[in-house]
Amino acid sequence: MMRRKVYLLITYALILLLLTGCWDRKEINDIAILQVSAFDLMPDTGLYRGYVQIAIPKSIGAGQLTTSGGTQQKTYMPVVHYGEDIDDMTMKLERKLSRDELPSHRRIFMVGETLARKDVAPLMDLISRNPKNRLRTYIVIARDSDAKSLIETEYPLEATKEEALREIIVRKMQVPSMLRTFYASSAATGIEPIAAAFSKDKDGKILLSSIALFYKTKLVGYVDDMQAVALTSLLGRKAFGDMSINLPDQQSKLSVHITNLIAKKRVVVTDEHPHFILDITADGRITDNRAKIDPSDPAVMEQLDASFQENINQVYQQLFHKLQKTYKTDSAGLGQSVYRKYPKLWKKIEKDWPELFTNVDVQIKVTANVSQIGGQGPPYYLREEEISQ
Repeated sequence: MMRRKVYLLITYALILLLLTGCWDRKEINDIAILQVSAFDLMPDTGLYRGYVQIAIPKSIGAGQLTTSGGTQQKTYMPVVHYGEDIDDMTMKLERKLSRDELPSHRRIFMVGETLARKDVAPLMDLISRNPKNRLRTYIVIARDSDAKSLIETEYPLEATKEEALREIIVRKMQVPSMLRTFYASSAATGIEPIAAAFSKDKDGKILLSSIALFYKTKLVGYVDDMQAVALTSLLGRKAFGDMSINLPDQQSKLSVHITNLIAKKRVVVTDEHPHFILDITADGRITDNRAKIDPSDPAVMEQLDASFQENINQVYQQLFHKLQKTYKTDSAGLGQSVYRKYPKLWKKIEKDWPELFTNVDVQIKVTANVSQIGGQGPPYYLREEEISQ
């Protein structure tokens, strides 16, 4: 009987050890929730600048500005500091906070163009050494601007600014711009990293129409508009965009929204020299008919498909001219395709690939058709005799 009681006592003690508790809990009033961070290199002083926006939880539900006592208050507290290097700058930045920094809710790292062109390697190393930084955070580049001024742009449509930037990336261009993707591309063989690039439009609003190209960890340039869309398709992402199409004997153009764009890369080796075939499939929908034509006419549609196909081909040709000749960086991952299919050949050419890439042959084969013409054929306002055949 006594032995049974001892066993029960030991069992209960072990059960108590398995119970969870809040031994390391922190109150919301003890933490500083980072929403977005911006890093710049000041060209005039050579100092690094860090800028963060700290959430004010009681105000966040009302948007980026809330009203209290008849006055408008921000839903975040901005903090800025300078330093001789990135580690010095971030350390002093944190000392300005009365609470413990919590970076795990941060959605956006924005890097100014000057810093990105110098090298983002020290910043990427600093980010990777803090386990609280999430690899699903987006890294974006401030094009033709410093990161701080771009981050400070008001965007009242969303509750927080970092949410606005993230939604634009996800919904408008599908740029693979997460930290984990950047780290993977920079460490992988045969491919260079990219990032979404925001800029300010003429009306002062933020705009995403570019992709930043890197060679290793240094920014070398950008691709814009449809070339950026084409690059995302080569990286296996869902790509969509808009283009204007000219028809023969027509001065006006049609606008076509690309509803589907798929790119498949093939590698062919001849005498240990790789060359590439890109199979592009595109579908489009007419969104604006400024030409006096009837798209429901099969003869017109045949011409339209041919023009659409030629335009798509030109976009990819222009993209690879920039990648191979202008910036000399394999952002499309052609080298990675060689590595995966012909690993023995890749071992022989890997060291020379940066030079080989600039002259490698890329053949583009496009199959494109405009599958949707909209709610009607020719514009309703045209008379029958005004419609071009």
